[in-house]
Amino acid sequence: MNQTKSIASDELLMAQLQNLDWKQLWVRLTGRCFWLLRKRYTVKWPSDEVKKFSRKIIGEVINKIFIEKKRNWNTDRYPDFEEFIVGVIDSHVNNTLKKEGKEFTIGDNEFLLDENGESEPDVQEIVITEELRNQIYYELEASGADDDELLIFECLADGIHKPEDIRKELGINDEDFHNAWRRLKRKRKTIQEKLAANGY
Repeated sequence: MNQTKSIASDELLMAQLQNLDWKQLWVRLTGRCFWLLRKRYTVKWPSDEVKKFSRKIIGEVINKIFIEKKRNWNTDRYPDFEEFIVGVIDSHVNNTLKKEGKEFTIGDNEFLLDENGESEPDVQEIVITEELRNQIYYELEASGADDDELLIFECLADGIHKPEDIRKELGINDEDFHNAWRRLKRKRKTIQEKLAANGY
């Protein structure tokens, strides 16, 4: 007997549309696109092209969910809406790269994709991404961190620690990177306090 999927109603979708902090979510989704393109697909595009592609992907995903209703939110699989939209982003990046014939290679950190083309991160990544990483991310954002600082933090959280490696990963020019790096270092107390509170 087939299990019935629990698909979110239009009312529940509208509640997400109205209640989410979209500025914050947009930054998180942009960071996710950067990570996918640089780490999973190891693209060598200039930073501006990565940003343009990321904006396009996020816009199309939002349209597919809220306007076209082509991507249904299975609330059994994704109780949290943000987890759902991140999964759709993963799938849409993969499909768009293939459809547009973009040049890319699969990196060592590729997730296994399920039958829907959505990522299935391992248990360790779920814990880091959905709990500690989000907590630190929100603390940094609340303390005034900008997009570049948050993207640098995402790299640090992914285990890229050398400044030059991070700069190359993000494709940011030297001046912009070092300015963002210095700003983020001044916020390191926020990170240290959050790590200490979680036993790290």
